[in-house]
Amino acid sequence: MRQLLFPTEGGGALRRFLNVRKRIYSDAWNDDRPRRGPVTLLDFRRRDDVADLRSSLTSKRRGIFGCWRVSDDSVIGGYSASRMALHDDDGEGKLPPFLRWSGHVSTKIGQSHLARNVTRSGFAAILTPDFPMGVPLGRFYNALEICARVDRRTYAVNLHIETYFPEDMYQGFILGSKLPPPKIQKIYNDENTWGERQEKSEQSTPEPLDVRDFLKHREKDFLTSDPDNHPYFGHPPVGFTKLILPFKDFALTARGRMRHEQRDLDGAITIESIGFTIMDGVDGDFTFDLVSLRAVNVLDGEVVGTLEDEEREEMILQRQSAANSKSDESETDATNTLRVEKQT
Repeated sequence: MRQLLFPTEGGGALRRFLNVRKRIYSDAWNDDRPRRGPVTLLDFRRRDDVADLRSSLTSKRRGIFGCWRVSDDSVIGGYSASRMALHDDDGEGKLPPFLRWSGHVSTKIGQSHLARNVTRSGFAAILTPDFPMGVPLGRFYNALEICARVDRRTYAVNLHIETYFPEDMYQGFILGSKLPPPKIQKIYNDENTWGERQEKSEQSTPEPLDVRDFLKHREKDFLTSDPDNHPYFGHPPVGFTKLILPFKDFALTARGRMRHEQRDLDGAITIESIGFTIMDGVDGDFTFDLVSLRAVNVLDGEVVGTLEDEEREEMILQRQSAANSKSDESETDATNTLRVEKQT
């Protein structure tokens, strides 16, 4: 029973329940802002989420709550197929762990008895583990943030929420053809890894003769102390794209079709699970890499940070202001010295 509730390798439905509830209730107690900071739903840089995926890949046992799983049109006699894999080591330590969902979509209709009444085919889907008792976001979050790397195809994002109608599912879309390529964050030069260069940045840096060069160097050091600019821990991390899907833009569907009567997803939201589907009617291969999912608030086009983010930002600004003041004093002293020398 203990292994079922708290697996020794990490993860498990109970840990998912506790991690999400801890963050939500902590924010409700400490954060009185009308727009709170992000709540992490899944992140493969966390040990528990990696453990859940490993368990889904290797174990055939099914618990009370669903785990990671894939589905495709083979259930109706189709020819599409997909698979999932964990990529947790790129050999250089520059990429974070991520889930790769890939496969092939075929719109060909099968000839078996399963396809007897089928008129269209060609889809594949992946579903996250279930969140026990749901994730009670309430009215305090207005968007879903996805850190991913997608190809040029179109994907549906499926929100399974707590509702009186079991067939209801809210659906948004990622239009891969309209996304810009991921930005490669080159904070340091190519011959240094992050760890090596960060270690050097913590050492005392000799002051250059040019004050402007000194300020530029110090500003770079301050920026690299911010996790959002980190190529591994950032949102998005290096090589990935941050996708923001407002909840108000999700459409209500049932059995893959739009409902005639739409209900906006802006009330007391409780997420039970999240899925992704490719069904764009195009034959061919696809690849979808996922790092993290967060419930966020977007204000003036920017994701509202946590209280910890604000404290860190204030600390960075204070350090930068102190460095500027010190540099200004040094420049003033040098000017005064030069004047004295000229007078003498």
